[in-house]
Amino acid sequence: MSKFSAKKILVTRAEHQSENVCCLLERYGLHPVRFPVIEIKARALSALEKQYVANIEQYQYIFFVSTNAVNFALQVFNGKIVTLQQATCIAVGAATLKTLSDCGIGSAIVPTVGSNTEALLAMPELQILNNKNCLIVRGIGGRELLANTLRKRGATVDYLELYQRGVPVNNDCSSVKTFVLNHALAAIFIYSADALRHLIQILAKDNINKLLLAIPLVVISHRVFVVAEQIGFKKIIIADEASDQAMINALLNGEECGRSN
Repeated sequence: MSKFSAKKILVTRAEHQSENVCCLLERYGLHPVRFPVIEIKARALSALEKQYVANIEQYQYIFFVSTNAVNFALQVFNGKIVTLQQATCIAVGAATLKTLSDCGIGSAIVPTVGSNTEALLAMPELQILNNKNCLIVRGIGGRELLANTLRKRGATVDYLELYQRGVPVNNDCSSVKTFVLNHALAAIFIYSADALRHLIQILAKDNINKLLLAIPLVVISHRVFVVAEQIGFKKIIIADEASDQAMINALLNGEECGRSN
């Protein structure tokens, strides 16, 4: 029996993305607690972004930075996302690649090692981009490293920002606060720096802050690790890759499958 089986795992993914990881946790005999700290909504396109959509054939490379980017693009292109195959479609990781494939884009490519911006930029196809037009499909905000580096390599880069993230409005946190106070949480799953900041915003009040920071975190990347460390969390384990299964492996195996401070 897992040493975690008597306790609960707080899953902070957006509501529409939490089903898979919760089912996986239950298969391992663990007890997921769904507590979405991210709400993802479509946003209205600017006039310039509408031009990007209308002239999509001008792009040689289209980058999808998340599964959300694919799903919201599907809406923008009225379900005809397959028309984007005229360009080289690039996914940040395996989950995004699968979502593209499920939508009909079977020719997309993905980094062979890693699932982040650095892995994308290491791809051989992207080292020389003189006179190439690139479109990055993402939500509002995020890192500028990808666009800045592509431009340094000779590309013209545009953003198609299809969604925005916020804190859920009607998120009842009373039961989660009780779990924290009663030391009932074995770990918290964090999938982004924004999610971690929102969690702190929602929960870090009154007398639970110290207890919250003592709960182990399982995070999806080194970037999130750094943010968690700066906030003051005491134990942080990094998943080996950006997937639900890797998050669970990191939880079960600790330092053997991830890195901890």
